[in-house]
Amino acid sequence: MLSRQRESRIVILLLTILVGAIIGTVIGEALGPYMPIFNRSATMGISPTDIHIGRIITFQFGFTLRLNLATAIGLIIALWLLRVF
Repeated sequence: MLSRQRESRIVILLLTILVGAIIGTVIGEALGPYMPIFNRSATMGISPTDIHIGRIITFQFGFTLRLNLATAIGLIIALWLLRVF
């Protein structure tokens, strides 16, 4: 089992990564019309797939990760701030 302190560090790290990626993406989308380099991105993921359980339940599962330069910059800044503070 992981100790509570280690679990909280992992949660803080994951939240930092998520918030940094979101903020970087938002800034990239805002600056995209003015700086075309932020419009370029790499996309990877799983296409949406329907999963049927009988005729009662249908799930749709998919995951897409879209990374651009601003997202990477946001991640780097967020991780740097986590390390400093």
